[in-house]
Amino acid sequence: MRRWVLAGLAAAVPLAAVALYFALVAPAPTPSAAGPAAVVTPTLPPNHPRVEGAATPEDRPHPPTGSTGRTVRVPDSVKGKWQAVKLKVEAKNGASAPQIVTVKLGRDLVIPGSALRLRADDFLPALLVKDGEITSASNEPSNPAALVTIRDGDKETFRGWLFGKFPDMQPFEHQIYRITLVEGIPKG
Repeated sequence: MRRWVLAGLAAAVPLAAVALYFALVAPAPTPSAAGPAAVVTPTLPPNHPRVEGAATPEDRPHPPTGSTGRTVRVPDSVKGKWQAVKLKVEAKNGASAPQIVTVKLGRDLVIPGSALRLRADDFLPALLVKDGEITSASNEPSNPAALVTIRDGDKETFRGWLFGKFPDMQPFEHQIYRITLVEGIPKG
């Protein structure tokens, strides 16, 4: 019996991660006058970078990595209760020990010894996608996520969510560094 329970958990956790990924990345449904059977062709914003092999924006129906296009709403029960996030920055080649850095919400931090600049825009302790928006179910850190912007020199290379429990979901892609969310830091 114990093996069946463990096998069920082994299957359920990755499926939950995939479901959360699609809940955050998939475009929010839009009402249509033609009814539910209408076919909606997704389009990208005008500033979307060119995708190799795609001739027109209609040929590129995916959003850029880290972008969901959904509104972020920080509930009153969470607003002002978190001051910073801890992120782990590690060299992919293992040449140096991982660094734990603290980034204050709304502030930038330059990673020592690199051209990377991090900005923690929002922290949601219990990230939830509801009614087409990203919010937090409570102030308890049950599904912690941080909306982070990462610049490499003058170029923005990532703007998206880093997930504490699912670090490989929507990760920051870089040749040298891996950055993951460790935890949120509450005020006072």
